[in-house]
Amino acid sequence: MSTMRLVSFLMRSLFMGMVAAIFLFLFFPDLLAPVISNEEKSPPELVTTYSDVIEQVADSVVNIRKFNIAEQNRFQNRATLSITGGSGVIVSATGYIVTNYHVIAGAEELTIELNDGRATIAEVVGFDAASDLAVLKINLDNLSFLPMQAELPVTAGDVVFAVGYPFGVGQVATMGIVSGMGKNFRVAEYEDYILTDSLSISGNSGGPLVSAKGELLGIVSSRLSTSGYSFAISTDLAMDIVEQIVANGRVVRGWLGFEGAPVDKTARDKYGESSYVVIGITEAGPADKAGMMPEDIIVSIEGNPIETAISLRKRIASYKPGSTVQMGVIRNEVAITLSLVVQERPTSINIPPATLNR
Repeated sequence: MSTMRLVSFLMRSLFMGMVAAIFLFLFFPDLLAPVISNEEKSPPELVTTYSDVIEQVADSVVNIRKFNIAEQNRFQNRATLSITGGSGVIVSATGYIVTNYHVIAGAEELTIELNDGRATIAEVVGFDAASDLAVLKINLDNLSFLPMQAELPVTAGDVVFAVGYPFGVGQVATMGIVSGMGKNFRVAEYEDYILTDSLSISGNSGGPLVSAKGELLGIVSSRLSTSGYSFAISTDLAMDIVEQIVANGRVVRGWLGFEGAPVDKTARDKYGESSYVVIGITEAGPADKAGMMPEDIIVSIEGNPIETAISLRKRIASYKPGSTVQMGVIRNEVAITLSLVVQERPTSINIPPATLNR
């Protein structure tokens, strides 16, 4: 009997619980909603200032004043002094400064003005017109600097700042986001640009492009900025060039003595995406001596496929003069391998174009 009463009690309790649950669900649904913590409801913190970033890099950015004496002509009684300017960034505690070559080209004297008020004359260590980069040197103590680092992560949408000295009004920082990386515009022979929508102002050329963490991402080159976008030479490209200039006063690049272009769609379908057609050869150059011919299809270099024409040029430039490079070539549907001895890239190159039948 006691067992029956226990079962009856449990059934009544279960029934009452179900009735209570249905009542709450119908008339008080909010009580059954999941509890959301205050942390989940809070919106992400809004960044309203990057003043700490600008303060962090400000003393590393310099104003460059270029002095030139204009030649006297028959309409003038005396020569005139021309003063133009640009920006630069100190990259070492020993006073090395990186800027654009076009900022300092033709200068008779260069004065460096620091953000802390000091000024001094700069020595030109060397330059590389092919990439539009130059290295200067100043002899001052207690210098702030932004070190050059390879392979810093840069992604479209990242916040960046261009810092420089436009219009002679003092240091100015403009903010934008990264729009693209690895861009090439054929304005220099060796290019690797970061494209941003930060405001480009005359005089910013040679200044740094920095990340929201204050890292040096590139060297601004505003000569490309008639579109309103800013272009910066990536640190990945600049770093090797600067190191060579500091060590040797110039840049040494490998050279194989041919010119080429990507193949058309028909040839890509036939020979693969990583193929490159030879369109010109320098007489007595490495390619000529190795037996390369116009219309040869290059499909590999040192056993590696060719990703783009730009990447091929960079790879060739990285080879040391005197080394031997194996190139996979298709000629008249036959695969052959050519051995080319790398030479140092000459300052002027004459490559007669070939007449292609493709």
